[in-house]
This record gives sequence, structure tokens and C-alpha cells, in this order.
Amino acid sequence: MHDLSWPGSYGQENDPPCPPAAPEERRRRKSGALMLSEDEARHVRVAVRKLRRAFGSFNALAARLDMPANTVRRIANPKGTPPTGTFAIRLAAVAGVAVEVLLGGKLVVTTPVIGRAA
Repeated sequence: MHDLSWPGSYGQENDPPCPPAAPEERRRRKSGALMLSEDEARHVRVAVRKLRRAFGSFNALAARLDMPANTVRRIANPKGTPPTGTFAIRLAAVAGVAVEVLLGGKLVVTTPVIGRAA
């Protein structure tokens, strides 16, 4: 009588052996050291939108931040990627303010007045 369970599910006797199962990659957890609170993240998102208006576009802001424009757009979106502390530091440097001002929600952005001497 024939044994149907042999040689297994991978083929005939002269086929190569079954490939080893790929090890499941463990997802690394982000460090909590540079994660912002909900209020701080909201303030950073508001600051991104204000600075976008001041610089003209996400592309112009992203060029000054030296990062892709889609990353800046995702961070500005309330349902997108949460901003990190590193991003807040870079944004404060571009805005020319202290990080505490940016995280506190007290950032005031004024657009330059065109055609008027200061």
C-alpha cells in the first residue's frame, strides 16, 4: 500500500529540500526619550502649518528642514505621523525661536509686508 504522507508537501524525492522558514522580524520600539506629549505634538503641528504659510509651501519648508516634503505633510496632518523631539528641534531652528516657545504653542509667525519699508 502507498504512503501518501511521504515525501511531504514539498515535492518528490529528487526535489530540493523545503526552504527554511524565514524568521519573523521583530519590530523595534521607538525610544520614549524624544516622544512628545499630545499637547506638544499639537503645538508642533500648528507651528508646521503656520510656517508653511510663511514660507509659501511645504516644499519650501521641507527644503529648509532638509527633509522630504511628504514627511513634513504627514507630520502636519493630525491623523498622520506624530512629530518627534528631533523634528521639533529642527523646526525651531528654521523658525529662529527656542524649542520651549515652539512646544508651548506661543509661536507667532508674521509674514513680511511686501512693498513697505520697515
